[in-house]
Amino acid sequence: MPRILWMSPYSLHDISSGASIHCKTVLEGLVKRGFDVWSCSSFLFDVPGGAKLFNNLHEKLEKSKQNVFEMDEKGIHYIYTRCKSTFESEQTLEEQELFFRVYCEVLDRFRPDFVMAFGTGMISMTCFAEAKRRGIVTIYPVLNGNHGNYSFPDTDLILTDSKASERLYRTRDKIRMIPVGEIFDPQYFVAKKRNPKYVTFINPSFEKGLGIFAKLASYCKEHLPEVRFLVVNSRGNFAENVQYLHAKGNKQNHPFNPKDFDNVDMTPGTNNMRSIYAVTKVLIAPSLWWESWGRVVTEAVYNNIPVLTSTSGGLPEASGGAGIALQAPEHCVKDHLSIPSDEEIALWGEALKRLLEEDFSAQLQKAQQNLSVDKGIDRVLQVLRPYINAHNHERIDFNHYGYYH
Repeated sequence: MPRILWMSPYSLHDISSGASIHCKTVLEGLVKRGFDVWSCSSFLFDVPGGAKLFNNLHEKLEKSKQNVFEMDEKGIHYIYTRCKSTFESEQTLEEQELFFRVYCEVLDRFRPDFVMAFGTGMISMTCFAEAKRRGIVTIYPVLNGNHGNYSFPDTDLILTDSKASERLYRTRDKIRMIPVGEIFDPQYFVAKKRNPKYVTFINPSFEKGLGIFAKLASYCKEHLPEVRFLVVNSRGNFAENVQYLHAKGNKQNHPFNPKDFDNVDMTPGTNNMRSIYAVTKVLIAPSLWWESWGRVVTEAVYNNIPVLTSTSGGLPEASGGAGIALQAPEHCVKDHLSIPSDEEIALWGEALKRLLEEDFSAQLQKAQQNLSVDKGIDRVLQVLRPYINAHNHERIDFNHYGYYH
């Protein structure tokens, strides 16, 4: 069977990272298609809260004398190396040397056909170089628009999620990538029972389109007074950030106060997004920066929730056509704190009214089919198939050699 090794200091169990969730789902899907999959990682996360799946990780590491930890989950064999901090910038040289040594031992004994990873740090680059030296096919998944200054050394295949990102890198940076879509398993976020009553906005940060959302909520107080909004304060706080927004063309005019939004409810960020989607009628994602995909958009579609998005990057692809995509005002894109004018927000208000009143069930059903996990794994396999080594390999048990105890 084909063997694929995930290699990255960043944990695949990072619930704060859409990229980690995507890659973990891909690897679990490949296990179901007959791949032998191992993962070699350290305990690095986008934010410390991303480590919640490990439940008191710091205390567990403090109590243990091991440098390397093993576990099996959903057909993947995970090997983790010790580190004191969850931030890559705080990794010590000793921790990096431990990671590289363990990684080389994994290469010796697992003998993978593919090494897949993301990360532009020196340890990731060194690991890619070692894989190439051994003649192993290397794969780099790019899930944002921020790799334009990276040359992808020792990389055979560069995958990305959206066709929009493929075009961006091809035209802007002359880098060729293969779009395979973004892949999420609906069992983790689809609500079993729904009582939809909100228009929901997740992550009230300026770059995610807080100005558009706030103006829309203000607009609806007069034009759609029956609509209630929900803000999920995952990164950023609506009541705090809304005060910094300024009127179009006047940075000294801050017209919004939290007390102005009695039609907006707030809730803290949560790891259980089912509870959010259960009460959502329409999801709004008016992002102002480049979105290679849009995880919450796809998750909403799986929950039979139509979406109102900007046209940023891959957001229209993430919705699969189950909603309406509008171009954000140019002054908002250039200045994330700038508020749309009355005329500009009227278009968003009309679109929201359509999504609330019209039946989008046919579009949602079609989108769910096109965005399915199986179709996503099919696309990945289509890319890998020419490289797959047809020879059978004998699996070697790490425990037999006693390296990690």
